[in-house]
Amino acid sequence: MQPIHHHIETPDLTFSLYEWGDPDGPPLLLVHATGMNARMWDETIKYLPQDHRILTLDMRGHGGSQWRGHLLDWSIPGHDVAMIIERLDLESLIGVGHSMGGHSMLQAAIKMPDRFERLVLIDPVIFSPDFYASASEHDGKNPADHPIARRRNHFQNWQEMFTIFSSREPYSNWKEPVLENYCRYGLVDNDEGSKSLACNPETEASVYMGHKSYNPLPLASDVTMPVKIMRAKTGPKPEAGRMDFSISPTWPELASAFPNATDLFLPELSHFIPMEAPELTAREIMLG
Repeated sequence: MQPIHHHIETPDLTFSLYEWGDPDGPPLLLVHATGMNARMWDETIKYLPQDHRILTLDMRGHGGSQWRGHLLDWSIPGHDVAMIIERLDLESLIGVGHSMGGHSMLQAAIKMPDRFERLVLIDPVIFSPDFYASASEHDGKNPADHPIARRRNHFQNWQEMFTIFSSREPYSNWKEPVLENYCRYGLVDNDEGSKSLACNPETEASVYMGHKSYNPLPLASDVTMPVKIMRAKTGPKPEAGRMDFSISPTWPELASAFPNATDLFLPELSHFIPMEAPELTAREIMLG
């Protein structure tokens, strides 16, 4: 089952988008997390009904949507998702987003609620009101100084990346085909004849630094469509300067901010819910 690969031209970059299923079926758009790519949804899509039009987007600066810059402002990916929905003229949409992708999908639903049937937000990195009230715009000033910016950025091929990551947490907990697609579609050719990360480490670092920059909670009460929030296990807040992807960053009471939301707590899973449990993810998407 191979998707059709589309390219959508915009003034500042060309977006990469993949399409499965029935082109005339009800649309379902899936948006990935920071540092990931559109093809990481392949395993989830195996369990989705193919009478839907299933679309996955490479976000700005990720996968095939090549762009080098800083994303300290989280309204930018939200704007991108809304723009793609409008360009494709999607209606009665099931919008699914993981982590930053969930945050961005919610922003799109706030802007154009009439285009959505419902939302599935998978650990969407939306914090408590108190957190936003006390937060500065972003952590630090220069993404190049963030630890993520110093991650390894050169590999001979995707197989080398797969071999290295397959024995390292959190990647070792992912389903093998998901990790393979993370590596296969998460690298681009570089000038040295090898491969570099499609999501440049400095760009990735800037996304993490900007996670406080856009607070959607004041507008959540206006989102009247059904919303499902899937949350991973909780735990103590990481020490300053440390990132812990094993626990959920999402406000546990997030569902209470919406008029019509349900909360699904998954304590057996980490923040990487679709990577660890693609069949469960697909089932919950379709259950509504």
